[in-house]
Amino acid sequence: MTFNAGLLQRAIELGESGLGSTYPNPIVGAIIVNSDEEVLGEGFHAGDEHAEVLAINDARTRGHDLRGTTLYCSLEPCNHFGQTPPCSEAIIAAGINTVYFAILDPNEKASGGAQTLLNAGLTVQGDLLSEEAQYSNRAWLTKIKLGRPHITAKIAQSMDGRVVATDGRSKWITTENSRLQAKDLRSTFDAICIGTATAIADNPTLRGTCRNPQRIVIGKRSLPPLELDSDEGYLQVKSHDVVELIKQLRERDYNSVLLEGGPTIISAALSAGIVDEIHLYQAPTILGSGTPSVMIPTFTEFSQQLHYEISALSIIDGDIFAIYIKKDAT
Repeated sequence: MTFNAGLLQRAIELGESGLGSTYPNPIVGAIIVNSDEEVLGEGFHAGDEHAEVLAINDARTRGHDLRGTTLYCSLEPCNHFGQTPPCSEAIIAAGINTVYFAILDPNEKASGGAQTLLNAGLTVQGDLLSEEAQYSNRAWLTKIKLGRPHITAKIAQSMDGRVVATDGRSKWITTENSRLQAKDLRSTFDAICIGTATAIADNPTLRGTCRNPQRIVIGKRSLPPLELDSDEGYLQVKSHDVVELIKQLRERDYNSVLLEGGPTIISAALSAGIVDEIHLYQAPTILGSGTPSVMIPTFTEFSQQLHYEISALSIIDGDIFAIYIKKDAT
């Protein structure tokens, strides 16, 4: 059976259904098809069973014989005993004879599945649609490469780059639909962080649409009763140092963290060079001499500028939404 790029692309997109639910593991999608390219089973990792095993179980539940079938997977099947047995062994035992995957597993503990499959006589081909798969799994890949979570800063600002008006008001700059989309995006992150000033001034819930990320507040100020006390509660990192924040995030092994605080915390993170991605909502309004969204006083030379590339752009009820990826980010 020849390689079908559309089926692998579908597996990559399927894996994104697990965003926010898989840490410390990657997102993975898998699809099993027969010789006529009919989908027999599919699955995505959501924190428990791996995608390949879920796809195998799905196909068996539908009554399919998997001997001689083909598996498309967004990541090289794992080859180690972790919380679950190796997916490579499950694939061999199922009778699948061809495996196409997007990227090799860079985690030394889990890699080697492709070779195990080859040794068992399967046809295996990888490094397919690798650019698409790397972008999809960029949070986990950043963690593997840099030893810390992928950090995304969310900014909602006016056309003149302001987040707070001169009279101190900031709710709401963007439209309701932009805020609803931002709430959807929260559900795809493992954790969300704000500063104590934002927690006190705005008293946000930081809830996602279908699940809540771990809520984190950084800062030394004592906090009054907050909306964050409800649901799963929140963690306070009693420091003004983003390096300490990163240390605590690393200890929890998150893949992705959203910074939704004000200019102080986002500027500190930008100054430290740890912002891998920016989600920018820009409203079609001008606030004038209010508070700017970014304040980096230590940047005094042109050569210190940070470079980002735009990867997505859309309009939401007149607001412009853009995703920027740091040029040297994974």
